[in-house]
Amino acid sequence: MTQYEYKVVRQKMKLGFDYDKKLDELEAEWNQLGAEGWKFCTAASDVLIFMREREAH
Repeated sequence: MTQYEYKVVRQKMKLGFDYDKKLDELEAEWNQLGAEGWKFCTAASDVLIFMREREAH
């Protein structure tokens, strides 16, 4: 049976006015999570929820 694990990431409000820079940083963070196998699930309140298939032990 396939098992999954979940990661809850708090959305951080970054200060500053450079919106493009904030988007670039967010993209880099999500790309890092993707490289680690995490897939976006949903957003709730101030958190993002990611999931990935759990490795067999």
